[in-house]
Amino acid sequence: MQEETNQRAAFDPLYWEKLSKVHPTDVCNRTEAIYNPSKEGFVLPVYNLRYLIVPKIKKILRLEWNDQTVEEDLPQFFHLMVLVYLTEAKDIKPTYTWISEKDLKGGSTFFRGLHRLQVDELENLFGRDPDAFLKAGARLGGSKILYGDKGFCLEVFPKVPLAYILWKGDEEFPPRIGVLFDSTIESHFALDVIWCMVAETNRRLAAFSASQ
Repeated sequence: MQEETNQRAAFDPLYWEKLSKVHPTDVCNRTEAIYNPSKEGFVLPVYNLRYLIVPKIKKILRLEWNDQTVEEDLPQFFHLMVLVYLTEAKDIKPTYTWISEKDLKGGSTFFRGLHRLQVDELENLFGRDPDAFLKAGARLGGSKILYGDKGFCLEVFPKVPLAYILWKGDEEFPPRIGVLFDSTIESHFALDVIWCMVAETNRRLAAFSASQ
């Protein structure tokens, strides 16, 4: 897994370079980011927060409510998915038609072994506590949807919604959490970036559980 993370890190300079060469108007039209000329960067909603992406200095900074910037120790997965979104996302709207990873082209083969969608920690944290599950989703900007026993949809990016579904289980079956994608997801991301996005979302949901 560490080797795979290092390989992803090596792609960062390529995406930064590509972003620096794309006209800001094109980026904003495709992604719904807003270009800030004074800061020479793109303001992009990610989860329930705003981030400033500055190609000139190759940094992603969180924006506070008063537009002050905060430098966070952001995981490599987060950098990759943000840069890919800004450089690769298409000018199409989400359908909110939900599909699983097995419905993606090559998904049933890719999302296995090390690449399976690792929701075990979330199942341990929230499987017996549906209210905490919904609360964690809400803190990421999610809204309740009628799937499973409990479910929420959140906007990872303006054009990339993601859904988490909880089945509470019973005496025979343990609780289970599933991840669903908008039917347009493959227009924006390759399978490995989808995996990164789910891993980062899982991390943030788990962190909210620890802070409750």
